[in-house]
Amino acid sequence: MISLVTITSRTITKRRTRQRAVPSLTASLLVMLILTSFSAADEVPLSLDGYKSRLEQFCVQIQKVADHPDYAGDFYHDVPASIKVQTQSGDINVSMDFMRQGLTAFLKAAPGSKPTILSELADRIRQMRAEADSFERAGAGDPATRERVGRILAAREFGRVRGPTEIELLKERIEAWIRKKMQKLFPGVPDLDQLGQIFVWIVIALVSSILALWLYRRSRERLLDQPPEIVHFVPSARSWRSWLAEAREKADQAEWRDAIRLGFWAAVSRLESDGVWRPDKARTPREYLNAIPAVSENKPPFAALTRTFEAAWYGGRPASAGDFERFMTELERLGCRG
Repeated sequence: MISLVTITSRTITKRRTRQRAVPSLTASLLVMLILTSFSAADEVPLSLDGYKSRLEQFCVQIQKVADHPDYAGDFYHDVPASIKVQTQSGDINVSMDFMRQGLTAFLKAAPGSKPTILSELADRIRQMRAEADSFERAGAGDPATRERVGRILAAREFGRVRGPTEIELLKERIEAWIRKKMQKLFPGVPDLDQLGQIFVWIVIALVSSILALWLYRRSRERLLDQPPEIVHFVPSARSWRSWLAEAREKADQAEWRDAIRLGFWAAVSRLESDGVWRPDKARTPREYLNAIPAVSENKPPFAALTRTFEAAWYGGRPASAGDFERFMTELERLGCRG
């Protein structure tokens, strides 16, 4: 019978579970939230008669809103996200999102539009009540009719129509619990349907931040684990031109990391020979940079050279011909030409 197909297609909620891999911190948060939600969950399947009684109660409440518009906020809080109906063929989840959306629209609408909104909600509830009666009569029909309906529902277009899984129901309870708590904190804000999704995005942002911080620390540890280059002589003991010539030989062989390293020592030798700092074998590249006065015109190009050198040599970042070309540009700004 067409009424059974209609109520089935209108009332069974289509949902898809989304699986996300989250770190242990997020899993712990969700477990705590789930355990709390069990104590707060009060959803009990209704019989078909109980479901029809609940729909009649909704009609009474809609009339009460028409007489007393201030009651709309309290009514909104009483409307569940869905109603589970227990039938002989299994439990059916009836979504009540349309009621929440309608009441939200009522609270925001102009006075002239509010009666129309309530009328549409009342018509929808009466239609659901009539479909429940049709479903009950269809259940008592003859076996031939039920068999024909079964063949219809077994067709390919109804293959993905199913009730919610246990995980989906658990997620819905969690969202309902969050919504209920937020409604107590913010009673003047009725539209909280997206709160569950907002919570999920907050968790995702939190996990992403933790992961980014972990990756940053790991990269820093890797950088610090690299042993510093040991120089057994002061760089200025060797002419910067000699350093530069060897750097170019390495560049000709496409050994870019070594070319950048030798070019860096050419810069150090040039500045050290000019008396920018006193020779010191134990000085690190960063300490060479800090030894240059802030007002010196050599500070910016040498800072660029130091960053490139540290990233390529200590940080293990692959170097390229373009990196070496930019490195040579900064080196020439220090006067290392030839």
